[in-house]
Amino acid sequence: MPKKRFEQRLEDYRNGKGRKKSPQRRLRALGIIAGLAFVVYCCAASLVNQEEVYAAPSKPYAPKADTREKRQADGVRPFREGASWGGQWRASSEPGGIYMEGKPLVARRRPAYLAGEAHARRLGYHVTTDSISVDPIRGNCSSFGLEPPKNYPRDYLLTDIVQNWPPDSILVPPRHFMSLCRFDYRDPVQIKQAQAFRKAEVPFIVENNAILDKVAKDWSTPGFLERRLGTKKYKAEKSDDNHFMYYGGSRGHLRGWRPPTNDVRMTYNEWLSRALIARNTSILEEHYYFRVSPPDTTVRDIPVFAKEDPVFMPYPRLSKGVHCRFGYAGIIAEAHFDGSRNIVVELGGPPSSTGHANSGRRRYVMAKPSECANTYLLPKGHPSGRHSAIDWSRPVDLTKFPRWSQMRGFEVILEPGDALYIPSFWLHYIVSLGTNFQCNARSGHSEVSHEDVKGCGF
Repeated sequence: MPKKRFEQRLEDYRNGKGRKKSPQRRLRALGIIAGLAFVVYCCAASLVNQEEVYAAPSKPYAPKADTREKRQADGVRPFREGASWGGQWRASSEPGGIYMEGKPLVARRRPAYLAGEAHARRLGYHVTTDSISVDPIRGNCSSFGLEPPKNYPRDYLLTDIVQNWPPDSILVPPRHFMSLCRFDYRDPVQIKQAQAFRKAEVPFIVENNAILDKVAKDWSTPGFLERRLGTKKYKAEKSDDNHFMYYGGSRGHLRGWRPPTNDVRMTYNEWLSRALIARNTSILEEHYYFRVSPPDTTVRDIPVFAKEDPVFMPYPRLSKGVHCRFGYAGIIAEAHFDGSRNIVVELGGPPSSTGHANSGRRRYVMAKPSECANTYLLPKGHPSGRHSAIDWSRPVDLTKFPRWSQMRGFEVILEPGDALYIPSFWLHYIVSLGTNFQCNARSGHSEVSHEDVKGCGF
């Protein structure tokens, strides 16, 4: 370049004429634009996900002026009708339902007999370690051998079950409709029975497994889960009352449909603070269902899922990991079925520091797949498909759901250390009786009962 031209350009540059942006300035400008775009994207994503960050209450919980009728008018739970079986307040406000008295948790089962076990046996009732069955049946399942009876498990009218024990109540009645076999893991003969029942794809309970008992003891020890879960914020579901219903997928053509719950993020300690004040919470106030899922949970947490086992995990390669749900008194998971084999383990609850007689307990109301027509399941394509459209905790409008009067089922209380096998397509409705920790693992699908639910559109 000629010297004069170069000097002219240099002079023009010094005087601000024809100055061009340097590469560094261009990169800085692009960085600012990219940063602004990222901020806008994050804001939009948070609105779409509707996920909140949990804020602990700044003062003791107080009832809110809210009613089911108001929320029905808002369209949140349009399928709820009629008055609640148990009223607006959970069982903690009922006589004898006092929560958190500071009493130590008694290990294993608490009998619930009106006049003692011996008296119940003289009357001909089947006595288990935690219940009296409504109908006189055989004292144990040993007579079944390796083939469950055709009518196993015995079922009863669901209207009788929920009137005898309203789902919103956490008070265990002296009698309930229990018909599942309990097998003792220490007894080789009973374990063979459990394996046969699993092959037959019928539900049962296994108790006295040393590994599960140890996990339940550890998880119920003060400070153990606090250290294990730390201060990380996990996903939890928030409901405006004590009922929770899963939803997913597209909303499709459902105009006006709103999700029954919202996702929030909270630490274990923040969730536990809610559980500790559950006795001051009406069933119409906010409830939180805490979950811990892979990769935060592994088979090392629950070793019975770590290897092939004909009772707990016959198909480990088909497992989709260990998923845990923590509930507290009164929380209800609405009736539904799952398409996969499911083994559920109850792993205890907070000990004497929270002091509830039902700590570590869950109630399951179950029904056979053949009952799906009487359950009025929400159809495929609905965000909550395969869940019952009926609120089991309230009297049902039989003009709208006439087959409900024929619905049959049975119930069981799970204790710390218990394992419940739920085959594919079996319906279940879950009530937390106290603060409790439950985990489950799935192992493939079974087609044994698929024909029963095909007639219901699944």
